[in-house]
Amino acid sequence: MRLCGSADADIFRALPRVMKSAEEFDQKLTPPEMAMCVHRIVREECKCADPYKAVKAKAIRAVLRREDSVKKTIESAANPFRSAVRFAIAGNALDFAIFDWSAMKFDEQLCSASEKFLDEAALDRLEAAVKAARTIMILGDNAGESVFDKLLIEQLSGKKIIYAVRGGPAINDTTMKDAEASGLDKVATLVSNGCDAPGTLLGRASEEFLGYFRSADLVISKGQGNYESLSAAPRKIFFLTQIKCAAVTRDLKGRIGDWIVAEGGADKTRQKNIKGHVL
Repeated sequence: MRLCGSADADIFRALPRVMKSAEEFDQKLTPPEMAMCVHRIVREECKCADPYKAVKAKAIRAVLRREDSVKKTIESAANPFRSAVRFAIAGNALDFAIFDWSAMKFDEQLCSASEKFLDEAALDRLEAAVKAARTIMILGDNAGESVFDKLLIEQLSGKKIIYAVRGGPAINDTTMKDAEASGLDKVATLVSNGCDAPGTLLGRASEEFLGYFRSADLVISKGQGNYESLSAAPRKIFFLTQIKCAAVTRDLKGRIGDWIVAEGGADKTRQKNIKGHVL
């Protein structure tokens, strides 16, 4: 609410509503569903439809300034596709629901992109799945990260790409306008998932989104919010994310800060492990 210039009096008026909502949460809800409820209250109380609008624009501009340099690094790599995957995961650090903006931290992420540990066997499986697919759906996450997603898509020549965005403002996640500002409309078919949660809630998704989700040969999911909401999805998905909370470290058997390429979905037992984190 302070991002929108709300006074403390307004913030303290909103707080009881948020606490009341949290008190009534069904513990079966995923973290993105809980966050959706909280941020709807926040947007209403601060009378701002998109509180993170300026922050998202700043992140997109920051990444666009680095785009040419990163693109050269990707194209000069021994395996440009794998290099693009690494930068797509590096961009996941631009998560202002968890981190404050820091150009230094962001540049550190970019510098480590070529060296950061990733599961090479999982990368092998992802690369094989990409080669075999004709239609690939990518589920976007935060707005700044979407520029790197564009660079990844440029490595998928010959494929039909559908890029899914949030159906409405959800913290600093990518909406249709943000995706267009990143240039994604030039490399992919953009589709709204129909929901304002910071994740992908299939029970609330639009029919257009679900049609692509069901029919795509391959689904690549970006970010932790999508992982939290889709780890038990009824189809196989490749997840690209950074681990940002203790609950997900337990589920993925990693550490906070780890970069992840993981296969998931079609497993109804996994979702119970990640209930302990609210975005």
